[in-house]
Amino acid sequence: GALTLNISWAIQPHDAEKLQLNDSLTLSSLLDITLKRHPQAGVLAARSASIDAETKYANRWLPDATGLTAFHMSDRSFDDNGVYENEVALSFPMWLPGEKKAQTRLGEILSVAGASDEAEFRWRVSGQLRQQLWELKMAVRQWELALEQEQRLAEVLAQVTLFAEAGELSRADQLATMEELAIWKGETMLLEAEYMDAIRLYRSTTGLETVPAVIEETLSEQQEIGQGHPALRQAMDHLAESSATTQVIHERSNLRPSLDVFWRGYRGDRRSPDVDALGIGFAMPLGKSPRREPQVAKAYEELAVAEAQLLETRRALELQLHEANHVLHTTRERLENSELMVKAASERHELDRLAFELGEFSTQEWLRRLSRFKEIERSHELLLIQQGAAIAAYTQAVGESL
Repeated sequence: GALTLNISWAIQPHDAEKLQLNDSLTLSSLLDITLKRHPQAGVLAARSASIDAETKYANRWLPDATGLTAFHMSDRSFDDNGVYENEVALSFPMWLPGEKKAQTRLGEILSVAGASDEAEFRWRVSGQLRQQLWELKMAVRQWELALEQEQRLAEVLAQVTLFAEAGELSRADQLATMEELAIWKGETMLLEAEYMDAIRLYRSTTGLETVPAVIEETLSEQQEIGQGHPALRQAMDHLAESSATTQVIHERSNLRPSLDVFWRGYRGDRRSPDVDALGIGFAMPLGKSPRREPQVAKAYEELAVAEAQLLETRRALELQLHEANHVLHTTRERLENSELMVKAASERHELDRLAFELGEFSTQEWLRRLSRFKEIERSHELLLIQQGAAIAAYTQAVGESL
């Protein structure tokens, strides 16, 4: 009875969750979907609005809002001689020399930097998605292979049980098969859990219940980090942005020159006529604002940070490419060796099967050899997936998005 329970439990189908394969979903369209729901998409939209505001500001005729001042003065409360004076003035702030040119240049550089931010964002999310897709592909295949092995051993156990009941095999052979099956059931449960984790991560990132039916990439022909690499381009543009911002702060001051146009109406006393006058004036700050020095120092600090970030980014990208190239080269060599092993193991497996059917060795020995052969086959198939992941990682490292 206990034996029958073990057999039926071993061949029970697994009801794990699965993602639906979508033949029309490409890697590029999947990336577009992922980008739209990414939390940082809102940050890029806000930065785009900020860049537009800076560009529009550079195109303004006046650097600040026009000021309006007005006052009325009368002696009614004191001597009451009929003296009064009214004045209304408009103050038009003016650009400092070189400030408008520096602001225009900043707007142009910000537009370029905004485009590089979007390209880097796409490249970075592409890397995350690539890693998740290949980890998902690896997890599902490991789980499927373990299920196949579990099913195969369950069938062997059923056959061995019949032989044992007929007296053709010993109880030890039966127990050895059950032990091997139990080992694989444990392995299958662990791999199923890893597969579920990969599915949840994919769903969290993409928001989809489907996955592309084809997950393959072509190895990039590029061999080094070029100036057009999205991450490097972004770091370079941010350095240019910091430089332009520093120049704007150099040219700008908290105190501005202004052109003032005013109207004045006044009367000396009740016997004098009313007088209306129109005037124009010019205000010019004497020297720079004391607040400018801390602002300039802060701008230079941010410029130094941008320079350091560019160096760090270049170094990190070169290390990433070196690692990706090393993994790709190593995986190829392992795959070549694995192909030879599979070929030799297949031939030996056929010989072992014939020998077992002729009773030349025990069931335990057959299970050991069968397990070794299937392990070589599984390793080879997983190496094929690892090669695909290595190609994707290399293509990502040289700066190509999905």
